[in-house]
Amino acid sequence: MIALQYLFYAAPILVALLMGLLVPLLLVLAYNQFNFGLALVFVTFLIDTLTMGNGSIGIGINLYYPDISLGLVAAAAGLRLVLAKDIPKVNAAWVFFTALVFVSLLTGLISFGTSAGVQARSYFYFVATGLYGMSFAMTPQRIQTVLNAVTLMAFALIGVAFYRWVVYFTPITSLLPPGGSYNTDGPIRVIFSNHALVIAQVLVAAFFYVAAARVFSVARLFSPLLLGMVLVMQHRSVWLAAIVGVLSRFLLGKSKNGSAARQLLLAVCIVGLTVTPLVFNEKLSGITQQIESGASSALAGEGTTGERIQSWGEIVKNWYGAGARSIVIGQSFGTDNSRFVKDNRGEEKRISYIAHNLYVQTLFNTGILGLVAYLAASWYVVSGLYRMCRNGEGDTTAEVLLVFMVMQLAYYVPYGVDFLQSFLFGIALAYVAGAHFAGKSHA
Repeated sequence: MIALQYLFYAAPILVALLMGLLVPLLLVLAYNQFNFGLALVFVTFLIDTLTMGNGSIGIGINLYYPDISLGLVAAAAGLRLVLAKDIPKVNAAWVFFTALVFVSLLTGLISFGTSAGVQARSYFYFVATGLYGMSFAMTPQRIQTVLNAVTLMAFALIGVAFYRWVVYFTPITSLLPPGGSYNTDGPIRVIFSNHALVIAQVLVAAFFYVAAARVFSVARLFSPLLLGMVLVMQHRSVWLAAIVGVLSRFLLGKSKNGSAARQLLLAVCIVGLTVTPLVFNEKLSGITQQIESGASSALAGEGTTGERIQSWGEIVKNWYGAGARSIVIGQSFGTDNSRFVKDNRGEEKRISYIAHNLYVQTLFNTGILGLVAYLAASWYVVSGLYRMCRNGEGDTTAEVLLVFMVMQLAYYVPYGVDFLQSFLFGIALAYVAGAHFAGKSHA
């Protein structure tokens, strides 16, 4: 009994000691092993999906699960930037962009306290995973591992969606989340748009780039399922990204996977197989009508589309009207970004959510310098991948990465930062940097 009492009193000390050993161990693993860091990022993304962004630990402040895992990733990225010998050529534009994000966070913490940290959280994840991805040389084996992980993640997300549909429509009330629904936008949207984007990226890769990774040949067998998920989720931003991805594939011309005409015919057949049940099955016709309604309102600039366009204009006005400092390096995180927009009835309403546009939000919080730095890093990646695609017989891996990059850049118009997409961006940047360095060495 006395021994149990001693163990009870010693438990907090033992936990602290274990944490003191565990954190450095995980940091060393993330520093040395790319696959460990990749697993941290992807597992964090899946946990964030399962908790719907609400998983946290209360220790006086709300410490979210990604704060812990991606904090380790950020620390490992910083150490690699300073100490690692095998790091590819550092991209000055991304480092500068990262520095401006931290300046905005620091000044925000001084001025507004913890609210600045809450507002900057997604940007912290964004710059950390991007920097980590570009801190490792990208070998073909590592790229294959990444593409495998992206594909597995897409199918994991589909599994989560089907589980939630079963729980909601059965219904199994004991398993429903607080409030009784997985999304305030409707029962069908059980995963967020950034999750649906991963499914869309794998869909496009499975259509056109089977030779890039063996796992894509498996994904192609399930392409009607992938396409159906992209359509049924009704995230118009993801539809836009998917269309841009397909167009970019055909703009690249002939690839090692066969003629563009043959691939287009395959795409048409798969679309037909997917859409036909939605049109002719009575139970699914309601979903078809919702998809049609969503597309029509987007094209007409109604609903959230019209509100967001107005919102962007108001944020830009606030950014420009705040003076020279705001124009150059932006307004600190934590700054009130409330603005007034008109709804469908012409009545004004006050909104204070983020811009739902990476470019506008980046301009607001990091100024013209931050936006230019981000665009410069993006240009380096996209132009570098494009050159790799066009040189000699082309590079199928570069084509896949280029399509992923173009899709995420299009997605960022109606949505904000995403740490998994930033991780893929960092990997693509490292791939370009490695090829550029090898080309110079050979010359």
